[in-house]
Amino acid sequence: MALRGKKFLWGASIANYQTDGAENTQWHEWEFANADRLASEYDTAFKNVPTVDDFRVAGNDPQNYISGMGIHHRERYDSDFDKLQALNFNAFRFSVEWARVEPEEGVYDESEIAFLKDYIASIKSHGMTPVLTLWHWTMPLWFTEKGAFEKRENERYFEEFAAYVLQKLQDDIDIVLTFNEWNVYTFAGYIAGEWAPMQTSFLTAFKVALHLTETHNRVYDIAKMIKPAFKVSVAHNTADFIALNRKVTTKLGLAWNRWQRDNFFLDRTYQKMDFLGLNWYNADSYDGFTVKNPNEKVNDMGWDMRPIRIEKTLVRLYNRYQLPILITENGLADGDDSDREWWLSETLQALENAENAGVDLMGYLHWSAFDNFEWDKGYWPRFGLIAVDYENDYARDIRPSAQYYATRILEYRGK
Repeated sequence: MALRGKKFLWGASIANYQTDGAENTQWHEWEFANADRLASEYDTAFKNVPTVDDFRVAGNDPQNYISGMGIHHRERYDSDFDKLQALNFNAFRFSVEWARVEPEEGVYDESEIAFLKDYIASIKSHGMTPVLTLWHWTMPLWFTEKGAFEKRENERYFEEFAAYVLQKLQDDIDIVLTFNEWNVYTFAGYIAGEWAPMQTSFLTAFKVALHLTETHNRVYDIAKMIKPAFKVSVAHNTADFIALNRKVTTKLGLAWNRWQRDNFFLDRTYQKMDFLGLNWYNADSYDGFTVKNPNEKVNDMGWDMRPIRIEKTLVRLYNRYQLPILITENGLADGDDSDREWWLSETLQALENAENAGVDLMGYLHWSAFDNFEWDKGYWPRFGLIAVDYENDYARDIRPSAQYYATRILEYRGK
């Protein structure tokens, strides 16, 4: 599907927990247990980031780390979609909140399905193709109390939830992502111990990762039984891995990171994918097993910015798996909107380069459509194409970089 083709998907993504919050989830409880700690660590964690002072008031406030009702997107989605339509989008990615659909084991809330049908109908009426994510890190408490994905016998609970949702929404959607960034969830929750359940066990991490891949494969089969026309994948997070030297340890470092971040997950599942959903934010330069990025340009969270390097990742993964690629997330925290237009320009050039190298690209969805709740960083990082004024009734304002993106979309469409 060519960048300049009529069917190429242009748009942005959200996760509905990040825009609307949800009680009865493991993340909701984790926020209240960790908000004070996260606020107390802000100054130290971001002391070397150039924009640390710009966000200190929010970063030092425990309330910043409580999602609450998000940006109230659930109440305003029609007007939000008006703004996305004005940006010439023809695609929009969102997520289902498992705890809203199945608040208790085996008990499904039909009113939530009715809401989702109305929500998707609004996406379509605004000229956008809906891209549905079944799981974007949050889970109902009853599932986590059973051990979540740590136990193989729990895989069936997600499969039953997925079957229910896909059966109910089969006439409303065609593109489905089973899991979002399964590798990030596994690393942050079970190796680094930074997110719920805050464990540091390689063995448990391995089990969780394995169970997620097994579950994806079965949900793929379930989806195809419900509707063979479903296009199913994941939203897989990766980076460009760069060797700073020819040392043996550096070669091993790159090989290890490609295996644990990409190959372990994708080698087990790519045959149960119709395309590859890809979340990409950065390149990492390695000296041995250590990341030593140049950091010549960094975003508001201190992440090294070399957007042109996405080309190398696209070529690498396409050559290995031979699947069309939908970029499901790509963006930066940029509160004053000083770098986002440059980022978009560099990224679009990289997409052209990748396409010229033979990569089959399906679409590009920027992260994020709106400023929202950025997990353990809370509300202070500003990823949105559309700004949200948290002090003024969550008012929306289309950023200049979003206008630039809208203009480029029309250029690619030949208008």
